Amino acid sequence: MLRRTFAFLCLASLGALSDRALRATLFPYSQPQLLGRFGENLVVAATSPDGKLVAGLQNVGPEKWTVTVWETAGGRPLLTGPVPHPPGTTNPLAWSPDSRVLAVGGAGEVNLWEIATGRRQTLAAEWLVRDVRFSQEWLLARCDNAVFVWNWQTAKLVKRMGQDHLLAAAFDQTAGVLATASFQDSVRIYSLPQGKLVQTLPGGPATVQLEFAEKGERLATAFRFSRERSRDVGAYFDWRIGRQVYRMSEPDLVGFSVSADGSRFLTRGPQGGHIWNPAKRELVHEFSMPSLLTDSLSADGKWVASLPSHGGELLVWSSDGQGQPHRLQHRNRPFRFQFFAPGLLQVVDGSCSVWKVQ
Repeated sequence: MLRRTFAFLCLASLGALSDRALRATLFPYSQPQLLGRFGENLVVAATSPDGKLVAGLQNVGPEKWTVTVWETAGGRPLLTGPVPHPPGTTNPLAWSPDSRVLAVGGAGEVNLWEIATGRRQTLAAEWLVRDVRFSQEWLLARCDNAVFVWNWQTAKLVKRMGQDHLLAAAFDQTAGVLATASFQDSVRIYSLPQGKLVQTLPGGPATVQLEFAEKGERLATAFRFSRERSRDVGAYFDWRIGRQVYRMSEPDLVGFSVSADGSRFLTRGPQGGHIWNPAKRELVHEFSMPSLLTDSLSADGKWVASLPSHGGELLVWSSDGQGQPHRLQHRNRPFRFQFFAPGLLQVVDGSCSVWKVQ
């Protein structure tokens, strides 16, 4: 009897170990961890690069806006103040690389908030600021008819580049360049701070954002063709020599996402999308998932965040299509989400939630 009992226990232990091993093989990653949830009635939010602070913009009345900054650990508000103008429509919030300064872009200006002191400084930008970004000590503001680049530590204007009908702009301080794209125009690359045109890349009627990858060595973009949507493509350039590294077809393109290391490039259509490896010039994975919101790739290209058209749950899944997706619980249906740092994802559904994904 003792022998039979001992044998049963051994087999049961082996079975449990085998089950755990099988799960580790099929589902090698743990469930994303919720680090905190912040604010109410937010229209946009941004988490600092170190993940310690969350900023959110709130509409508190007709033409009245406030910005609040919370500590991620504990949710204590550190700063709250009025925003003098309606914020930009594309990306009105950005954090400095050291997480000390918050930029808020609005009508004709960028406000810089120093979190430790609450001191605010205003940089004039002439037109409605639609997009703000940092790159080391540089700060970029894109308007409809110009791009402004400042040294945010000194508030000195580095360059103003006038260009009509701007759709996208990006810059990289490591490479020392600024990329811009206008309606029905090519993609232009300028050296900074001189502002000299150093490269022109073939474009399309409408350019869908610009993103530098691989430490500024590559430029990712995508083009829509208004009358021939079957021609919509994602494009990955070695901009220094003006060569297109890889061209990725995505009819009825919604948008794209590229990992910082350039290992993955995701193109999204209304019914699904594709994940590519630009370096190897190959398709990694094709997925079916109706949505009109562009998915977000993690910096290392391992994870994808997606919001299906049906259901209110955001999905986090492996970019190679293996295993089951993780479902993130939210109070309301999310309308903005983005991997903002390695292993960190922010989701805005009225509140801003920050998740650790590993």
